[in-house]
Amino acid sequence: MKIFIPLVIAFLFSAAVFPAETENLRITPVVKAVSEVLPSVVNIGTERIVSRPYSRWGANDPFESMFRDFFAEQGAVNTTSLGSGCIIDPSGLIITNSHVVSRATKITVTLDDGTQYTAREIASDDLNDIALLKIENPPDGKKFKPMKFAKPEDLLLGETVIAVGNPYGLGHSISQGVLSASGRKATYEGNVIFSDIIQTDAAINPGNSGGPLINLNGELIGISTAIFKEAQGIGFAIPVKRLEDVLAKWMIPERFSDISLGIVPAQRKNQDGAMEFVVGEIFQGSPAAKSGLKKDDRILGINGVRPIRLLDIGFILWKIQAGDEIRVSTSDTKTFSFKAEKIKYADGFEMAMAKLGLGLQELTPKLARALEYPFEGGLVVSDLPGESENVSRGDILVRLDEIPVNSASDVAKVLTSRHHGDNIEALFVSLIKKNGKFYVMKRAAVLKVK
Repeated sequence: MKIFIPLVIAFLFSAAVFPAETENLRITPVVKAVSEVLPSVVNIGTERIVSRPYSRWGANDPFESMFRDFFAEQGAVNTTSLGSGCIIDPSGLIITNSHVVSRATKITVTLDDGTQYTAREIASDDLNDIALLKIENPPDGKKFKPMKFAKPEDLLLGETVIAVGNPYGLGHSISQGVLSASGRKATYEGNVIFSDIIQTDAAINPGNSGGPLINLNGELIGISTAIFKEAQGIGFAIPVKRLEDVLAKWMIPERFSDISLGIVPAQRKNQDGAMEFVVGEIFQGSPAAKSGLKKDDRILGINGVRPIRLLDIGFILWKIQAGDEIRVSTSDTKTFSFKAEKIKYADGFEMAMAKLGLGLQELTPKLARALEYPFEGGLVVSDLPGESENVSRGDILVRLDEIPVNSASDVAKVLTSRHHGDNIEALFVSLIKKNGKFYVMKRAAVLKVK
């Protein structure tokens, strides 16, 4: 008995601690990574109106007889789409795929805790399939948890990766796999579009688009974007470096408001193969240009912060307000200082010229007679943006995006919320006189805000 009792006690002791050891074993690196990133992942739902009624002046439309063939009233039809996104800033900036929010009239994001917010599109790049959103009207003091980014090109072939997203509208779901390949090429009509695609066998399904692909450190290595339909276990993601390169062009104050600063950061590899940060672009006539800062100048520090990654610069720049001072260090002894300036416009016509390079004037009775137009009122094109091919002087501007315009104030209402880099869909009409009759030709054009 003297021997048996200790054995029993030892057995009971080991049985008592075993459940705790088993429970701890369940908390794997995958579980830890997922719990880290879930608050930073959003499900995205969009609505898109594919057809809508059109009327410039309602029942008193002087163009009714000319335009009825082009703008017949149709019922509005809503379509919906689902996708995913990643929060990248505590204020509620979100990245996703551009195809997730393409032409959306309403964007709703849902957090892991079920909270829903409306978001608006700040910028979109269809070629790179990247879009930037901003949560609108969050509660006062609300701070969202941003996703951590992995270092560009810090990828290990065969390492465990996790895709998080909203497959088939099922909410926050995860799938696990490995990094199958990096540097995959994407081709279109025989041409190489990208040569940096990440490949994984983690399940990526419709609805995962725009969601994060993360490593076991809970760091973003890319955003899911596509699958190879002809095979199972082949999915693709846009890598972090391309995300940073695109975001750097967007996360500037000019993109969010009528503020002029004038600097766009970029990154490149130096002779040693290490990444360095430089001035990628300087806007002509901007405070940055007036300070003497030049394109390709190295950026060693900004407002006393030594950047570790390109986004560090973007997170500083996009929050700049009018009157704020910026200090850019390009060497240990040289620093350029300048202040952001508020841009002011006299009216919608001046705004159209400054933002679009588009000269407009009202179609007065005198101008209508000079052009031999059979009506007056509306906006006539007097000067053109250099890149436009579908617009001519004398054309009449009918609408900007989906908003009818008939005066300088109408133009101002549209352009006030449009900023550097935005694309605006414009509709023009040309009047052609033949054999004493006028014929109407509709022309669509995409104008880019300067």
